[in-house]
Amino acid sequence: MAKLLLLSDSSRYSTSKLADELTSMGHRVKYVNLSNEPLTLSLVNEHDLTILVSMNPYTALSIALVTERSINSITGIINALSVTKLLKEQGLDYLIVAGDSAVKAAFVSGPYYFNTAWSLGLGGFVDTVEGARSILEYRHYLKNPLASASVLVKLTGEESRVFATIKHNKYGELLRRLNLQFAELTVINGTVTEANPTPEVPVEYVREVAQVVSENAA
Repeated sequence: MAKLLLLSDSSRYSTSKLADELTSMGHRVKYVNLSNEPLTLSLVNEHDLTILVSMNPYTALSIALVTERSINSITGIINALSVTKLLKEQGLDYLIVAGDSAVKAAFVSGPYYFNTAWSLGLGGFVDTVEGARSILEYRHYLKNPLASASVLVKLTGEESRVFATIKHNKYGELLRRLNLQFAELTVINGTVTEANPTPEVPVEYVREVAQVVSENAA
C-alpha cells in the first residue's frame, strides 16, 4: 500500500474518480486542490508518490522540483514542454527561426507547421512568407521569452487531441522515451507536436491511469 498525493487545481469529477479508483486499489490517497490550499514541503515528504493533474505545466515544474517522486517526473515535464525534444524523439527534421530574416531564408516551400520551441499552444499552419512574418511579429509582441524561438516543420493535416498513457499501442513508447507516464498529446497525422504532462484525466481513462500509477507506486 502506497501513500499517494494527488494535486490538482480543479474539483472536476474525473479527479475525484481517480482518487476513488486508487483508493479501491488499496492505496492511501490525499487529494489537495492547489487553488484553495498551499502545498507544504512536509506534506510532500509524507507521501510516496505525487500525481499532478489539471495544472498549468509551468507551475508543475516548480512543484515537481520539491517532490521526491512524481508520476511524471521533472525530467518528463521538461521533455514534454520542449517541442524540439518531441520532434527529435520522432526523428523529424525542423528549422528554428527567431527573426524576420531567418524566416525569409528558411521559408522556401510551404506549408509548414509553425510552432514555438516551448509548448505554449501557439502552433498553426503557414503557407506564405508573409503569414510566417506576421506570426513571428505577433509572438515577439507577446513579450514572452519562451515565444521568441519558433519551429518550422513539414506537416500537413488536422490537429487532434489524444490522451495517452504508456499503455497506448501507438504513443506509449514515445511517452517512455520522454520519461512520461501519461499526457495529452496534440497530434497531426501521427506526429506529436505538443504534449501536456499534467492534463485533466478523461473519465474513460481513469482506471488506466490508476493502473499506471499503481504500477509505479511501489
